[in-house]
This record gives sequence, C-alpha cells and structure tokens, in this order.
Amino acid sequence: MRVFIGDIFKVLPEIYSTEYLVQKVYSPERVGEKTNRFVHRYVKSLGIKQKPIVLDLDKLPEKKLKKEDYSPLKWGEKVVKRFSNKLGKENIGFLSISYNISYYEDFLPNLVSRIVENTDLNLDTYPEELPFYGCASGLFSLKSAVEYCKKHNKAAVVFIFDQCSHIGHFTFDSSDPSFKKTLKTNFLFSDGGVGLLIIPETMKDQFDTAVEVLDIKLDHIPGDEIKIQKGRFILGNKLKDIIPPIVSSHVIKPLLKKYDLDVEDIEEWAIHQGGYAILERFKEKEILGLSDLQIRKAEELFEMYGNLSSPSSFFIFDSFFHEKKEKKGSLGMIIGFGAGYYIGSALYKWA
Repeated sequence: MRVFIGDIFKVLPEIYSTEYLVQKVYSPERVGEKTNRFVHRYVKSLGIKQKPIVLDLDKLPEKKLKKEDYSPLKWGEKVVKRFSNKLGKENIGFLSISYNISYYEDFLPNLVSRIVENTDLNLDTYPEELPFYGCASGLFSLKSAVEYCKKHNKAAVVFIFDQCSHIGHFTFDSSDPSFKKTLKTNFLFSDGGVGLLIIPETMKDQFDTAVEVLDIKLDHIPGDEIKIQKGRFILGNKLKDIIPPIVSSHVIKPLLKKYDLDVEDIEEWAIHQGGYAILERFKEKEILGLSDLQIRKAEELFEMYGNLSSPSSFFIFDSFFHEKKEKKGSLGMIIGFGAGYYIGSALYKWA
C-alpha cells in the first residue's frame, strides 16, 4: 500500500532577532561593554538572524517557560487536535512523538500517553515515544507511522519537537573557559516542533496536497562528538569532517542507488541545517556534489530559525510543502543526522 504525507503543521514560540537576544541576555549591564560587543560579533558570525525560543528571558538564569502554551504537552495536543479536526479522530490509529530536549518533567506517565489521554484518541496500537535519537529522530517516527499505515489502512500522526533552551548554560563571565562554547550552543539551537499527518492511499483524495513517501533509510554509526557532559551541551570540533561523509554513504547514496537516481534527479533537499560548515561539505563532489541551489533552502531556514534539532529538516520540508507551484512527479529527500550518531533519509515524490 502506498503512503502519503497529507499535511504538515509548524509549532513555534515567540521569535526574536538574535540582535535583540544578545542585548537582552548579554547586556552591557550584565557582562560589560567589551563582552557585549564580542558576543554581538560572535553571534553575527553564526549567520542566524532570528531564533524561536520558549524561555521567559526576564527570569534568566532560571529557565522557565514564558507561557504554559509552550509546554510540550500543549504543543502535542495542538498538533493532534488540528489533524483530528481535519480528518476525524476515528480515522487516526497511531501516534509517534520524538525529541531530545523537553520541558516536560512529569515524565510518568510519559508525554505521548498524556497527549493521547488529553485528546481522547482511541488508537489501534500503543503510542510511541522516541527520545534522544538526535536530530534524525523524526525520521524514526516517520518510519513507524508509514509502516502502521501500510498495515492498517488508517492515518497516523507524527509529532517532532525540541526545546533546546532547556539545556542552555548561561555563563556571563567571559574569563570562564566554557564561555565561548556555551555561547555557541545557546545561539545555535532553537525551540520548535512540527506535526505530520501520514495517510494511506485510500484517504489521499481528501487532501489538496499529498506527498508519497517512497522509502526511508535509517542507520546508526557510534560516535560522541555531540553530547551532554556534566549537564552541558558539547559540540565537538570534528563534526563537519565526520557527519557529512557518513550521512552520504550510509543513508543518501544507498537510496539513490536503489531507485537508480542521480543527485540531479532530486529537486528538493530538506537537509538538517546543522550549520553552514556542515551544509557546505555536501557540495563536495566526493561527498554528494550538491549545488548552491540545492542547499539554499536549508541555509535560508538556518538563517531564519537556527538549528531546531529534531524538527529542523521537517521545517525545510514544510517550506517545500506549502509552495504554490506545480510539482507533480518531482522528487525530494528529507535528511537528518545528530547525536549518537543516528542518521536517516526519506525519499518522497509529489503526487
């Protein structure tokens, strides 16, 4: 049975310019004029123009949600209710959620159970919660949902989110050896989520837009350049050398080969925007040979939102999904990679 993505829905908190965030969090009154200027220059070098963030900035260094509506539970309920209203609750039989960092602290019962209970979903099988699969986690949830739809001929919901500000470490002493490292992770990573409605072919005619999921390739290559160490989020210096080659060889090229495709045959590349340095490596011929045009969307979304972690590649897919132009028959790939290293790709075709 063929399976499609029938809808996608972004969930975002308030979005701030990075210039405002620097001035608010690392104000001259808090860190001094010299450090404030340094932070402005450093953040500008990251290339991120704005960031969605759930934090109440007035409560820092205490980390509190600005609004109760920003809680992962409320976000999940919002996604499920949107799709239930669109398709009918009785037609949804499976829910999978995935994330790495969350403000949900009352973890028994787990988050997905609470979402099911609060939205009165009557599922055919147990809901799935996949934490800590790195920035590829959404592809693992997507695969579960696709397999469910094929077997049961009913719809599934996927909710992918991250709230990276929850592990932000705010050091205001520029002489602290960790100051620059924490500065990088505080401004590189953002908060947000996406919901996906996965449907079998029998429901496709109910939707104006539908994208067929042709195949999904997942893998795991052990590595620890991305990690939490003593409560601090650490990014190693070798990521751009390690990640792109293994992603290309393990989850992109195998799908291209399986379907007898060349890089040029894929019109849409929804690549996890881990940063400019990583994206640029996918342009190297020995890695993948993508063009400037093929990675442009990932770069644009990186400038707009920063690194959203788990949902980042799906934010790029969302931007493709809502473009107002004829795409029938064209192909795309969603590519995720992150801590672990969990990696994955999904090949899709416009219906």
